[in-house]
Amino acid sequence: MIEAYYNLKRSPFSKDINPGDIFVSHSLAELHQRLDYIKEKRGIMLITGAPGTGKTLSLRTFVSNLNENLYRHFYIPLSTVNIMDFYRQICAKLGGGTPYRKTQLFTSIQNTIKDYVDNFKKIPVVIFDEVHLFRNENFYELQIITNFNLDSVDPAVFILAGQPHLRERLLRPVHQPFNQRISLKFNLCALSKEETKAYIEHHMKLVGASDAVFNQNAICAIYQVCAGVPRMINSLAIKSLTIGALEKKDCITEEDIYRASKEL
Repeated sequence: MIEAYYNLKRSPFSKDINPGDIFVSHSLAELHQRLDYIKEKRGIMLITGAPGTGKTLSLRTFVSNLNENLYRHFYIPLSTVNIMDFYRQICAKLGGGTPYRKTQLFTSIQNTIKDYVDNFKKIPVVIFDEVHLFRNENFYELQIITNFNLDSVDPAVFILAGQPHLRERLLRPVHQPFNQRISLKFNLCALSKEETKAYIEHHMKLVGASDAVFNQNAICAIYQVCAGVPRMINSLAIKSLTIGALEKKDCITEEDIYRASKEL
């Protein structure tokens, strides 16, 4: 309905956007630079950001740009597990099988990582998502898993992504040993007011909009309601476009935005 009425090539603000089409904000550009750094130096990186700011999408972009001849990525989204399941899922993802005992799992994980580096000449990139849901004990285990050769080398890249309160949690004394092992930290910020305008225009242009569908007051209203959070902007923009198509409006106004916001 939206596509037909506004003469668009496809649905706008889609979550399955091509990584090459992502709007790059100032904060996202800086994150890309940090990811390139950790990719080269290896070690542990912590990425935080409020829900909907684009952490996972940024990681998908990062992964899509990895040279497959040099890197092998592993994405682990299930974070609410006990210690043994934690070990088993890492081991299984890496392709090391699922031994029964914890000592065997630990050995298999480390040996598999070393095997990728030494024999396949590929650097493993292990990504943990929703890490703010980790149990405390899994931070202790990850500290041990990432200790190679008496803590003298970093053969792999470990990226941890979670919500902002994760940073404060890792500052607690109980987590200091692991926190000190993190090589790089970055907090992904929401869009500014100017970036929100550019973000909306960027996404509408991607789907072939020839005219400005959202007027300036509507864009200001979107920023006011969503505070620059891309996921919320996407949802509100789609809802307001649906209202516009149903009511046959060529231009989305501030009033349409506030009406649509009641459904968020």
